[in-house]
Amino acid sequence: MKKLRYLFILCVFCIGCTSELDVTINDNIVIEYGHAIHKNVLIDAKKSNKNVSVSKIEGLDINKIGRQEVKVTFTDGSRTLEKQMVIDVEDTAYPIIKFKKKVVTLNAGEKYDVRNNIKTVKDPVDGDLAYSDKKTEKNGYYIDSGKLNTKKAGTYEVTVIAKDVNGNEAKESFKVMVKKKKVVRPVSEPTNNGVSNSNTPNVSGQSNNNTNTSNNTNKGNASNSTNKVPAKNDTSSSGNKTNKPAGNKKDDGVLCPLGTDPYKPCDDVSGDVSLKDSYGVYPTIEAAMADGEKLALDRKSPYWMKGFTAGPIFNNLNHVQYYTIFWDMEH
Repeated sequence: MKKLRYLFILCVFCIGCTSELDVTINDNIVIEYGHAIHKNVLIDAKKSNKNVSVSKIEGLDINKIGRQEVKVTFTDGSRTLEKQMVIDVEDTAYPIIKFKKKVVTLNAGEKYDVRNNIKTVKDPVDGDLAYSDKKTEKNGYYIDSGKLNTKKAGTYEVTVIAKDVNGNEAKESFKVMVKKKKVVRPVSEPTNNGVSNSNTPNVSGQSNNNTNTSNNTNKGNASNSTNKVPAKNDTSSSGNKTNKPAGNKKDDGVLCPLGTDPYKPCDDVSGDVSLKDSYGVYPTIEAAMADGEKLALDRKSPYWMKGFTAGPIFNNLNHVQYYTIFWDMEH
C-alpha cells in the first residue's frame, strides 16, 4: 500500500516538471549605429524551441559603436532563459551634403560667400552637422575653397568635407564660374566732319547712341546753327533706313541648327582679326547674354565653363551696329 502511495506522489511530481527552454543563439551579431535591433536575428529558430522570442535586452547602447556584452532574456510564453551575448554596433552611414546649385555664376569683383550655396549637411542619425571655419576631424563640416578668386575670371571648384560623430567622411563639390567684368569704353570725341577719331570696337554692357554735331558760323547771320550729322542707318534723317543689327533675319542671333558648326550662330564674326575671340551677331545684348550662358553650361560646347563678356560693336559714327560675345578662352 505504501509503494502505491509513493508511486502516485512521484507521478504527480513528474507531471509538474518541465524541461529547460532550448535556445540556440547566433554568432557575429552586427547592428547599425542608431537603429533598433531586429530581435529575430539573435536566435537560430531552426535549432531552438518553437515560439521562442526575445523579451528583454540589457546593456545594449545602439548609439555607441563597438563590441558590447549584453544579457538577453528569451521566452516561449511559459518558460524563460537568460543568456550572455556579444553584439557589435557599427556606423556605415556617411553624412549627406546637398547644394542649391551645381554651378554658381558670378561677375568678377562680386562678393560671394560659398556657404550661401549649401542647402544641408546632415548625418542620417544625428541630424544637422555644424559648420567649422577650420578643419574638423568629427561631428561637423568645413569648406575647401581651393584657388577661388572672385576678382579673376575663370572656373573654380569648391569642396565641402563633412564628418560625423564617428569619423565617417563625405565630400561633395560644386563649381564657381567667374565672368569677366564688363568693360565700358568712353566714346571718343568726333572730328569736325562728324566722324569718330576711333574705329576700335567698343565692348560694353550698354549701347551709346550719340548724335554728332558741329557748329557752323555764318558771317551773314549772327546766330549759330547746329547741323546734325546723320548716321548711315539713323532714322533721325529722312530717307534713311532703320539701324538694324547685321544678324541673320531667320534666327536673329539664335544658334544656327543648319550651319556646319551647331555651336555658332548663322552670322559668325569670329573670322574678323580685329574682333579677337568674338562670337556671333545678335540684335540685343540680352540675346547675346542668353546664348553665352547657354553655351557656358553646355558640356558638349567648346565654351563650357568659359568666361565671357557680351557687348555692342560700334560703327565709325559710334552707333551700335550689332552685339556680340567675347570669350575668355584662356581660363
